Amino acid sequence: MNFIKLGSGKHFIVFLHGWGGCIDSFFWTKSYFEDFSLVYLDFYGFGNSPEPDKPLYVSDYAVELKNILNKFEIQSLTIVGHSFGGRVAIKFAFLYQHNYKDLKLFLIDSAGIKPKRSPLYYLKIYNYKKLKNKAKKSPRLKQRLKNFGSDDYKKLSDIMKKTFINIVNEDLAVDAKFITASTIIMWGKKDTETKLYMAKKLHKLINNSKLFIFKNAGHFSYIDQRQEFLILLDRFVRNK
Repeated sequence: MNFIKLGSGKHFIVFLHGWGGCIDSFFWTKSYFEDFSLVYLDFYGFGNSPEPDKPLYVSDYAVELKNILNKFEIQSLTIVGHSFGGRVAIKFAFLYQHNYKDLKLFLIDSAGIKPKRSPLYYLKIYNYKKLKNKAKKSPRLKQRLKNFGSDDYKKLSDIMKKTFINIVNEDLAVDAKFITASTIIMWGKKDTETKLYMAKKLHKLINNSKLFIFKNAGHFSYIDQRQEFLILLDRFVRNK
């Protein structure tokens, strides 16, 4: 994966963007933490990182992040993850928290908790699977299948579509329950993509966590409340 490292501080801060984002999602923070080592990256399939050769799972992204961090001597580490980046941060902590003396997580409107679904949702899934089976013998139905999913999903390559499906179908609640790292959970009350009940569940699952809810923010709460985000992160990484 493509990454940029700035600074030479003993404490590392790694910034993980959301699905569809890239290094630029957090690169504006570089002037605020100049006494730290900062790592910004493009996940596979985004920014200047190539698409993977095969469909990936959340753990694959976490393993690749570990491979990047193995290039450096790290005394303490804070991982900041937004949305999909939060998924990777949770998985990374679950897999590798015991490899670091001081690991912290800063989760922003994080994905990873299985959403509550209405009966209508499951009816749509049933109809889709039924149509998919019939489409194997009908070019016309294959064309209809292309209309399923969001506009962002339709634009993905086949490999990234399968990667997306692998990722959203994994519930990280079990992983979160085993996280012992000190964790900040920042959330926008108006978030309609990862809803507030997910924040509260993460807070309940991660014992050593604190939840901060911003009433005038949505899914990109770190942008909507930029100053508050910077203050919160600064205090967190400096143990204030």
